[in-house]
Amino acid sequence: MEKAKEIEEVASDLTANKRKFKRKDFLKLGAAVGLAAVTSGVPKAVLAGGEDKKAVAKKLWKKGDDILLRMQDDLNRALVKPMKERKWAMVLDIRKCIGCSACAVACIAENNLPPGVMYRTVAEVEDGDYPDVRRFFMPTNCMQCEAAPCIEAANKIISGSMSRRPDGIVVIDYRKMKGKEVFKAADKACPYPRSLWYDEGKNYTDGTPEVQPYEKRRSKEYGSEWTREDVKNTTRKCHFCTQRLDAGILPACVTTCTGQTMHFGDLNDPESLVSQLLKKNKSFRLDLASKAEPKNHYLDDNPEKTCMACHK
Repeated sequence: MEKAKEIEEVASDLTANKRKFKRKDFLKLGAAVGLAAVTSGVPKAVLAGGEDKKAVAKKLWKKGDDILLRMQDDLNRALVKPMKERKWAMVLDIRKCIGCSACAVACIAENNLPPGVMYRTVAEVEDGDYPDVRRFFMPTNCMQCEAAPCIEAANKIISGSMSRRPDGIVVIDYRKMKGKEVFKAADKACPYPRSLWYDEGKNYTDGTPEVQPYEKRRSKEYGSEWTREDVKNTTRKCHFCTQRLDAGILPACVTTCTGQTMHFGDLNDPESLVSQLLKKNKSFRLDLASKAEPKNHYLDDNPEKTCMACHK
């Protein structure tokens, strides 16, 4: 009621004086309206600082309004545990993917990726015969395999090129994994196409009067900061945004997904959203015959008639 009264007073003042609206007037009115809209659904105890933030977040996601709040809560809970007790995984609901590629764009921006390198891709798949045809989208990335064959293959060429963190994320040492020979060895061993990428050191603004500052900026991956020169001629891939996870933030692709396709969390936590989704839905993983044990799980009502038709 107080906010409504404030809005009415501001609007009345502007019209009563019969003067032209100035920019500051719009900002004043907009701020009042915006604050009223934002706070209208928030409990008074929260605004007064009288309720625990975690309890509030739990209440909000239980309403089903925001799965990001729940996943953030899951992430916070997982980070309290020792790293070796976490088992990160992605659960992708392809029934909801609209093929907007917002996840791919967010990934490029977050990791300052150059031309020819995409940690995340969204394949478009068509299945069936007319008139029973279905078109769907398959977001994919490095699967962070439990038994990743790329690690052994790369380390045979250059020792220490690749390894696995205690939480299961497959990591690359940019200082060691240099050159196409080691890249090709790892890429050939990987059962999943377009998981590994080779950085040729290009920039989007090459050939223009000047390479732009946003391409020169340092990127933070695997716990260190890197220049474009540092990562030139290296193998690159998705790492579940380790720089964000270690800071207590969900991966960029997950927070950007408009269709709520992307889900991330700890499979070692039975109460996490990813664990619950796998428990309550039909799911599949790709190319299990490789015995690589991928960490990407896909949800679909009838997987045998969709993408599994291509990945038997």
